[in-house]
Amino acid sequence: MEYNVKVWRQKNAKAKGHFETYHVTDVEEDASFLEMLDILNDQLIRKGIEPVAFDHDCREGICGACSLYVDGRAHGPDDAVTTCQLFMRHFKPGATITVEPWRSGAFPVIKDLVVDRTAFDKIMQAGGFITVRAGSAQDGNNILIPHDDAELSMDAAACVGSDLPKRHIAPRQHIKRPLLAQWRDERQTLLSQNHSLHDSAILP
Repeated sequence: MEYNVKVWRQKNAKAKGHFETYHVTDVEEDASFLEMLDILNDQLIRKGIEPVAFDHDCREGICGACSLYVDGRAHGPDDAVTTCQLFMRHFKPGATITVEPWRSGAFPVIKDLVVDRTAFDKIMQAGGFITVRAGSAQDGNNILIPHDDAELSMDAAACVGSDLPKRHIAPRQHIKRPLLAQWRDERQTLLSQNHSLHDSAILP
């Protein structure tokens, strides 16, 4: 597919910015928006034109570094996604797409689509937070585990960490309590023997 990309170009923080329109070709509909910008930059370089500077990091919808305004909307026309998770199938072939840097006085433009995020970084470094739920996984310490299950896990972990001969256990097979009790007794015996040997070695 082909698109006309109207992108903000600004040489540095003090220079006056302006829009430039580029024609980008050979874009797959399943390409992400950042991949489209990669293709654009590759074509610009081949023509001897300076590539468009833009921020990106994980490209997995996690870090939030790819903060762009696409067609006048933060992150683009799709809902609840970052720019790197916005795919070109959301745009009609031949469409003109306007790409701007993040619109905030606190984030001045450094170059093209790259902004200075120092203000936000200072808030994070100071321990600040936002009240928006970003969909992160629940803290493992907040997940309550029944006491019996916790005891069983601890017993199994103790057996694995011991010097006992390895016993084959089928994947996801529950360990029976009598067997665990036997292993625990054997482990305690071994530990007692080890302590006895250690004590005798240091006695005169």
